[in-house]
Amino acid sequence: MKLVLGTSAAVVATLAVAALAHGAEAQSRAGYVARVEPICKRNTEASKRILAGASKRIKKRNLAPAGKQFVHASRSFGGGVQQIVRVPRPPADEAKLQKWFKFLRIVKGRLFNLGKALEKDERLKATHAKIQLERSANAANNVSFAFKFHYCRLSRSRFG
Repeated sequence: MKLVLGTSAAVVATLAVAALAHGAEAQSRAGYVARVEPICKRNTEASKRILAGASKRIKKRNLAPAGKQFVHASRSFGGGVQQIVRVPRPPADEAKLQKWFKFLRIVKGRLFNLGKALEKDERLKATHAKIQLERSANAANNVSFAFKFHYCRLSRSRFG
């Protein structure tokens, strides 16, 4: 009888620890999102400020100043990505987040390429860079979908 009670207690304890671990994992994802979203919010607001008026400049064929804005936005975005990478990650989401970081770095590079193409008045290259930027942003969003980000979601309007 003591053996059955001892075994039952061990099983109950194991199940309780497993339930707590599962809850901690869920909390760590929510905690991660809570730590990363303010970084993304600051970065989104900075991008809006930096890129203010860029689309009007492009429409008026004033491409060089618009290009400088995109290069500046690229540097700002890259700084935000570096801050996000330093945030401790939930172990269960490590692979997914590493893939997301990869796409964020690609987005940063595509922003830079768009800016340089605009600065050089290379319209076809700029159009191609903008399409690549949008595709990379979509890929980043697809990878991070499970996190239900708000500010970390990359929208078309975010980049002019």
